[in-house]
Amino acid sequence: MNKILGGLPAPEGVFGQFKDELELSLSDEELLRLKDKIEKEYAGDEAKIKLRQQANLTYYLGKQKGGSPEAMNGQSISDNIIFEAVETFVPASLAKNPEPVVFSDDTPEGDALSTQVKTMLQYHAEILGMRANLNLMVRKWLMDFSAVIKHGWDTEIQDITDDVRDVKNFIFDRNGYVDVYGAYTGTLGERIKSTAQELIDLFPKHEDYIRIMVDNKLGTEVIRTEWWSDKFTFTSFKEKILDKSKNPNYNYDKKVKSTDIDGNESEETEKGNNHFGRPKKPYTFMSVFSFGEGAHDVTGLVEQNIPNQVRVSKRTAQIDFNLSARNNSVALSENNFNQETGKQFMRGLASGNGLLVPQGGPIEESMQVLEMPGVDSSYFDDLENQKTALRMSFGTEGLTASPPDKNELATGIIANEQHDGSRIGGGVGDALERVAKAIFNQHVQFYYVYYDVPHEAKIMGQMQAVQYSQLSSAQMNKGLVVTVSPDSMKPRDEISEMNQAMSLFEAKALDPKTLLTRVHFPDPQDTAEQTVLWLTSPETYMQLNFPEVAAKVQQMQQQMMQQEQQAQQQQMQSQAQGEQQNQQLQGQAAQQQMQVKGQQAQQDMQIKQQTHEQKLKQAEESHKAKLEAQKKSEANKPKTTNKK
Repeated sequence: MNKILGGLPAPEGVFGQFKDELELSLSDEELLRLKDKIEKEYAGDEAKIKLRQQANLTYYLGKQKGGSPEAMNGQSISDNIIFEAVETFVPASLAKNPEPVVFSDDTPEGDALSTQVKTMLQYHAEILGMRANLNLMVRKWLMDFSAVIKHGWDTEIQDITDDVRDVKNFIFDRNGYVDVYGAYTGTLGERIKSTAQELIDLFPKHEDYIRIMVDNKLGTEVIRTEWWSDKFTFTSFKEKILDKSKNPNYNYDKKVKSTDIDGNESEETEKGNNHFGRPKKPYTFMSVFSFGEGAHDVTGLVEQNIPNQVRVSKRTAQIDFNLSARNNSVALSENNFNQETGKQFMRGLASGNGLLVPQGGPIEESMQVLEMPGVDSSYFDDLENQKTALRMSFGTEGLTASPPDKNELATGIIANEQHDGSRIGGGVGDALERVAKAIFNQHVQFYYVYYDVPHEAKIMGQMQAVQYSQLSSAQMNKGLVVTVSPDSMKPRDEISEMNQAMSLFEAKALDPKTLLTRVHFPDPQDTAEQTVLWLTSPETYMQLNFPEVAAKVQQMQQQMMQQEQQAQQQQMQSQAQGEQQNQQLQGQAAQQQMQVKGQQAQQDMQIKQQTHEQKLKQAEESHKAKLEAQKKSEANKPKTTNKK
């Protein structure tokens, strides 16, 4: 059915007045009243916070005039521990660019989109200097109790921009505050300085008004205020609204007409494609010590440590005075010196130059060195205690230069440094992660709104390979969750991490690839593979990596093997010949031994035979002797006759 208005059919073509999509319905008078109200209410708060900001800067520069001769002469004070703590704190608070984490629905298309968006975020983190911006925000937060970065679109390069702004140039709605996402909840205005000519170039419709305000002197510096709420923005200069519109960084819903097959027209709402659920101001704030009240923290590290710095300066001045008095405590005689010559003498004494004693009394009576007591050690102890208290408040006690301490772990990590580093990471580190997360989400929203044509990005990925990505708003058709990898910015001591990795590897608690990754070795995957191959199979490693050398080595090994075989054969032949000779020698020796034994046996037989023959001969001779004796005996016996 055809829609009708007021009982009359709607005519074809344009109906009503021309209206831009970003046109703001608020009148200039309403915007000026809003501007005046915020400026008036913030004036008192601004005056107070600027005094505190100036005090922080004064003590950071060491320009305070608190009993310091140097400061009184316009020089920085000696022993400025606040400056030391700040300059140690700032670089230690951020190690590297934050690592974005992007995920979508669990589909191949969602995974591909997440990868492309992550690559684009890493690309912008690099080219926009996110780490440098975050470091600058930390420094400004330390001085000004707040820090802010503005996100924009550069029409010349057709890409997003990030710019750390000076929070002192802002005007804040008293009812607003910095939430946990780094967004300011109220309306804010930023004072921006330019020349009158630059202002005319930006807002040519108001050229006549601007010329009148500067009396046609277009080089005059002027200040405009750019106002932002989540829903709209406008720019004011004096009592004139130069420009106004809805928040341009958002795709708003559109009314579209459609016609069905029957020719009936209908009007439908085409929902705008956005990352954010509602428009947001293009600012991200850093806040740490906040109760959710106002744009500034209730206090800061510099402000809290001003009393400590005052005591350090006081003790330093006391010690300096006492030491100077001890070195220059000389009483001068009026017989030789007046006030002028006495001053000249003391200046010469202090500078170590030659001294001229005026005429008068004897030189030995013209002056007397006064013995002054030494400075008590409690002064020095208290001075060191105050310095330590200040550094510990910042969390830099273990990070500043100090004499070596034996309180060291086996892995080489100094206990104090680990404690203080974690304090910086756990306090300011968490705030920086929230800021980085907010920045990444702002970037993604800008991709939705401004990337009408594909934009390319390239980064150095894993294995030192270049990763390419091409992204346009037409691809942003799925919901995305964007956050920051935990501890990706946490300060790390690379030397300690390398020492720890080496200790674990030596204890066989770490594999080669993880070791190489932790020591930031290029291409740890390939290097670990080569290392394992070399350890397990040197021959295969040689053939794969040095085939020509491997062939030469193989040829040399074969030659060596042949030489070894020949040597072994010669050795075996020598051994066989030696054994044969040994056997021959043993046979000859056995034969000789048998011959000797045979000769010995023959000799023994001969001796035995001779002995036997001698014994037989002796027996025969003995027997003969006995026979002869018997014969003689019988011959000597008288002969007897038998009588019958």
